[in-house]
Amino acid sequence: MEEKGEFKLFISLIDRANLRKSLSESAIYTCLAPKDEFLNAYFLDELNYNSLDQVPITEVRAYINYHFINGMYYTYDLEKRYTSTENLINKSRVTNYKTRSEGKNIGKNIRIFSPSFFTIQGEDFEFNYQKKGDKSFYIEGVKISTSQCDIGARNGVIHILDSPLFPSLRTDLAISEDPDLSIFSSWIERHSQYVLGEVDEQGNVDTTLYKNFSFGRNLADENTLSTLFAPTDDAIKKYFEPYMDLIDNTLDSVPKHVMYSLIRSSVHANLWYHSDLVRNQPQWNALTGYILFGNPVLESIIGTTPASNSFIYKTNRVMESPEMSSVRSGIMMKYKIYNQWYWMMTNKGLGAGIVDVLFYQHSPKTLLVQSDEIWGSPFAQDMDQIQLEKRLKECRAGIFHFNVLTDGGFKKRFYPTDEGYILFDDNKFFDHTGHSVNLITKSPVWEKPTGSIYEIDGFLNPLDRLDINNTVWKKIQSNSNLSSFKAIVDKALMAGELQLTGFFTYSVFAPSNAALSAAGISPSSLTAEAAKNLINRHIVTNRHLFTDGVFTGQLTNKKGEYLTFSGAWNTFSIQFQNNVAYPIPSSSNVQGSNGVLHVINKVL
Repeated sequence: MEEKGEFKLFISLIDRANLRKSLSESAIYTCLAPKDEFLNAYFLDELNYNSLDQVPITEVRAYINYHFINGMYYTYDLEKRYTSTENLINKSRVTNYKTRSEGKNIGKNIRIFSPSFFTIQGEDFEFNYQKKGDKSFYIEGVKISTSQCDIGARNGVIHILDSPLFPSLRTDLAISEDPDLSIFSSWIERHSQYVLGEVDEQGNVDTTLYKNFSFGRNLADENTLSTLFAPTDDAIKKYFEPYMDLIDNTLDSVPKHVMYSLIRSSVHANLWYHSDLVRNQPQWNALTGYILFGNPVLESIIGTTPASNSFIYKTNRVMESPEMSSVRSGIMMKYKIYNQWYWMMTNKGLGAGIVDVLFYQHSPKTLLVQSDEIWGSPFAQDMDQIQLEKRLKECRAGIFHFNVLTDGGFKKRFYPTDEGYILFDDNKFFDHTGHSVNLITKSPVWEKPTGSIYEIDGFLNPLDRLDINNTVWKKIQSNSNLSSFKAIVDKALMAGELQLTGFFTYSVFAPSNAALSAAGISPSSLTAEAAKNLINRHIVTNRHLFTDGVFTGQLTNKKGEYLTFSGAWNTFSIQFQNNVAYPIPSSSNVQGSNGVLHVINKVL
């Protein structure tokens, strides 16, 4: 560089930083040599220093290191590295190089483009830098001189630049400098934290405070490469416009956990050029899971913001996270009203199964929730372990595996939950014990395409599936109208099977005493084999609650025979061949820990 005579200022900075020996002897480098006028363009025109002497030594060293790439790359090597890489996504990745590190100052990532890149991915260069390339060699958006490149040296190679190469900012700083992303930047900073460095082998602690972020990807680490879909201020304002009354009419009050969720949906691992995003749908996903299914991401991109360790695509809409597209978002946004539900979701796993992070959706859900006022005392965080586990099950008894909005609202029927079926009738919900709570809000307090939230005025009792005192056998024993059926079960030696809890569940359609008498069946006259055949004909595996007209079709009994079910509350029937039986409503749909008991008026 000294021989060329065009780099006096750059060499003077190298000497001022005491880097001459390091850059001559410590390693092999590719030098991106800036002419003297380029230094003035950066330090004086861009950073507004009055002279190079005013530039702090830390900035001097950072600028110098940015112009040295680790390793020796002639233009032939740059081209070969791209052309010899097989698939397109890997071709994109090999355009990334690392600049010189020095002590705790980690080198930056820098993109180098060869002529073949412009042949295959020229639109990516234009998309990122808003200008066309001419199939030459480029460092970021800066062209390498075609006449002054591949200058060999003992410890590397020099490429002279045609225009100034300004050091790029890391992701968090680049976002903070973009006026279109001020809200998103403030969100990110609310999740920033500083940690001490590592402890060396001698036990000495690196007391430098390193910036980190709590949302799962450190945007302040030059070694962590990311792609971001950063919503503009207008996009965020538009997204929260319907919810302003929930956040005190100011975006500063967006709940931190909502910010966290939406940030995570905007951040992807690795560097993805625009063409990579197009080619790899839907294989690319955010920290929260796939976002493609919920948002037309590519159509949302309206610009880019350059950064060293990421590609930042500015979007005109918020990349909604799986959480925020699920019914759980209602608890997150309305946490001031449902703080206890939010606490249970974040600390006790109440939200398990409500959000499917892989496929950006969840199975239909309806949540029956209690406001903090209804919740009463003590609050969840003050409960002992036994109280807390009981309350967790009570809450789960209000999570229906069904979105009532798709069915036109609540109807008289049984709704499935993890804690038993819940009956809705006359604006009340009834659990397996007959205990009821009232529906407070006939319209949902929150609504999403796959779920809705309603308020109730109390808690429903969960069904304990391991309770040996609440089995279908215990239900049969306690019903005096089933004494004959009980005797037949005893003769068939099946009482133990109907008493088992755990894996197997049954729906038992038990003929009443009158039904067995009308059929001329006496328990004493049956052999054990005949008794077993009769019982198995009246048992269907799994839990089935009927009489609401929802299910019409066939189920097989334990003998492998088909039973046909049809009808609604007053006309519900079970048919086997030419025999049609009707349940006795007051004695049917009785839930036990290991199944359901229905009393019917005829032997099948």
